[in-house]
Amino acid sequence: MNKKCILIVCESGISASLFVSKFIQLHKDQGEDNYIDYASISRVERRLQENQYDVLLLAPQVKKYGEAIGKSIKEAAQTSKIVYIKPEDYNTMNISKINLQVSEVLKDN
Repeated sequence: MNKKCILIVCESGISASLFVSKFIQLHKDQGEDNYIDYASISRVERRLQENQYDVLLLAPQVKKYGEAIGKSIKEAAQTSKIVYIKPEDYNTMNISKINLQVSEVLKDN
């Protein structure tokens, strides 16, 4: 499997630190060498200018910015897919289920 780049987007960047740690650990445990990063909503445009991401994984609190993020992806001439994390999965840190969502989107690429 090719190395995939995933950007986790949250409101301030602070709330996602535990989530990101668990997500990275799951990928390591599964032997996947993906590049996983995270950014606050205010830094998404800059990150899209710096890196090519396969998936932007949006925390529930930034779902309202989905359309604007979609525009930013187009403006950066990227083909990134947006995946919205369900609040119940985010709140319970159901990393396996969230990763399954990401895997389904990546299968289509």
